[in-house]
This record gives sequence, structure tokens and C-alpha cells, in this order.
Amino acid sequence: MSASLLSKTLIAAIAATALYAVPVSVASAQEEIVDNRNVGVRDRVRPGYDAAGVRAGGFTVFPEASVTGTYDDNIFAANVGEVDDFITTLAASVSVQSTWSRHALNLNAGLAQYLYADNSDEDRLDWNVGGNGRVDITRDTNISGGLSYAQLHEDRGAPNAPGLAAEPTEYALFQANAALAHRFNRVTTRVGVGYADYDYDDAPLIGGGVLDQDFRDREEFEQFLRLGYDVSPDTNLYIQGTLNQREYDQKPPVVALNRDSDGWAVVGGSEFRLSNLAQGEVYIGYQEQSFDDPTLTDISGLAFGAAVDWFVTPLTTVRINAASTVEETVAAGASGFLDQSVGLRIDHELMRNVIVGARASFANQDYEGIARSDDVIRAGLGIDYLLNRNFSVGLGYDYTDRDSNVLGLDYTRNEIGLTLRAAL
Repeated sequence: MSASLLSKTLIAAIAATALYAVPVSVASAQEEIVDNRNVGVRDRVRPGYDAAGVRAGGFTVFPEASVTGTYDDNIFAANVGEVDDFITTLAASVSVQSTWSRHALNLNAGLAQYLYADNSDEDRLDWNVGGNGRVDITRDTNISGGLSYAQLHEDRGAPNAPGLAAEPTEYALFQANAALAHRFNRVTTRVGVGYADYDYDDAPLIGGGVLDQDFRDREEFEQFLRLGYDVSPDTNLYIQGTLNQREYDQKPPVVALNRDSDGWAVVGGSEFRLSNLAQGEVYIGYQEQSFDDPTLTDISGLAFGAAVDWFVTPLTTVRINAASTVEETVAAGASGFLDQSVGLRIDHELMRNVIVGARASFANQDYEGIARSDDVIRAGLGIDYLLNRNFSVGLGYDYTDRDSNVLGLDYTRNEIGLTLRAAL
């Protein structure tokens, strides 16, 4: 079966399900009454519409599968000569969650197959496995940690995506983290470490040849210490210090530049819950990244972040996100770029089983060492129709616009997709 015929068949299946599946409109009288105050629209429990999962001893297993048909009017994120295509995405995942009264263990795995109707060189299979857990040593002390491994691909519109590659760049990402938390009455402490290993595959070039990507392989290490104080049962004020080390596998004379670097950040912030109005976390401080190669300029500036849910009404949630981070780059002459972003998402429960949403974000990516600055605007609309515990249908639209002061790096992209999800 051709990719085009397969795509049409899948869309027909989605449409048929949306037309003929019978939604559950009234919850069973036996279902638990749930308090959804101070819970976001997309995070709240919905008896009658949430997948029940499969009990397995002290665990609950949640399998899920989906098929998505997406039209993309600029699959290569190109400035000129845009190419459109229809992409079918087949995805499956499973999560396993413990139901213990103490301690916790969660496991997950997933895969996604991307099939392009007319540009089969863009076909990709991503997959991941991982887990995280917590050991409750005492009521006031716990150890937490996690491990994950993923085989991923770089989006064509990513800042470091090579423009002459005939296929998207694939890479493997291994991550690990661990933390120890302890409470001394109102004083809270948390110390932790993180590790990430990036391994990029070589990419075939347009017109022949191979682009060696080994110079991008690296390890990243992080250590942090947070000290906090509960000024009230709902508000914790804290100060946190973070160190990081980024070490590349290849160094001169194999490559021209030594991109190894060391960084630090100090921030002050708060985790809070303001009655039924809002909850989340905000912080602000300063950060700096210093590079081993004297020809690469150090990067410094504000470090800030936010993840706040504002409960406008019981049926409407506004989520505000912000971040400022130092990112790696392969752009010649640049040491890296400071990525500063802010985003807004609005979700509204139109009906108990119908959720509509809108989102928008702005990011400035300012490159250090070269005269390049990108402004990236993203926006989207979506609606999810929960048919019953096992099926839901989603329709979404996404818009992306990159405005760069470097000729040829601008692009706009429009994507519209229809998704059918099944879960147990």
C-alpha cells in the first residue's frame, strides 16, 4: 500500500470513528466525586472519560495508541521554494505507575512512526524508554531519580539543523538524574545531579556525500543546591545555585574549536499556591557560561523562569511559561546563544468532554560572537472531543514564524492535524 493510500485510509478511519462513536454523557452514580479546584482544565480528573488502566499487582498500566494525519505546508522549514506534504504519524506508548502508599516507581516507553506521502526520505521512527522513582526514607526525607534513553530526530526548523542535509539528523539521548530532599521544620533543602549524553548520526547531503556530525557529540553534567523556607503552608521562598559542565567528545586538532564550557547560575524564586486563584513557580537571577577556547565569547545574562497556572474560572485555565537558557550551537564563529522565551496557553472546558485551547509564544535567540538574532513566534488552536474512556478525537492547528537578521534563515510554517487516540 502506498503512503498516499495509507494516509487516506487512516483519515477515513478517524472520520468514521468521530461520526459513529457514542460518547458517554452521564457519569455513573457509582463514580467518585472529585474536587477539581486548583487543578488545570487539562490536568483534572474526569470520571467517565479518563482511561481506567489495567491493574497489575501494585501497579496500574496505561497503554495508549494514536494515529494522526497532518498537512504541513513547509516540511523543510525553507525560506523559498516551500514544499508541502501530508504526514501520517502512528504512535504507541505505555506507562506503568505504582499505587503504593510509600515510595513510587513509574516506567514508560513509546514510539512514533512518521510517514510522508510524497517525501519518503523524511520518514522517521522515534522511540524512548525510561523510568523514575522515589524512596521515602522518612516523612521528611526522600531520594528521587530517573533514567531515560531516546532515539530522536532534529526538526527541520531547529536552530542547529544543517540546511544541506538530505534527511533529518538523527541522534540518541541518554539522561539520568538523582536528588536528595530533606525538610527541617519550615526549612527545605534539595541537592541533586543531572547527566545527559548526546550522540549524533552522520547525515547524508543533498547531491551526495555525508555530513560528519561527530563534532556535535557531547556530555552535559549538572549539580544544584536549593535552600527554601515555608513562609506559609502555601508559599515556599528559595534560593538555588547551579553548576554545569559541557564536554565535547572531539577536541582540537581533530576539530577547529574546543567547545567545552563551564557555567553557573544563581536564582531566587518561589513555589506558591494562592487560594483558588493561581499556583506555580517563578524565579529570577543571573547566569554565565564560560568557554575553554579563548576565541569563543562567554555568554551571560538574566536567568529566569515561570510555570504558573491561573484559574480564571472553574472552567478556564491560563498557563504562563517563561525561560532563559544558554544553548549550544554549531554556527561558525558563535559560542552559543541565549534563548529567552515567554508563552501563554488558554484552555477552556466547553463541555465536560469537550476542551478547546489556544496558545502563543515568543522566543528571542541571540547568538554570541556573530551578528545573528532570531525571533521565533509560535501559535496554535486545538479542540479535543472525549468520546468515552477509551477514545478521543483532536483537531489542531500550529503556526511557526522565524524572523532572522541573517539572509535565508526566515521561514513560516502552517500545520493542521487530526488525531484519533485510543487508551485502556
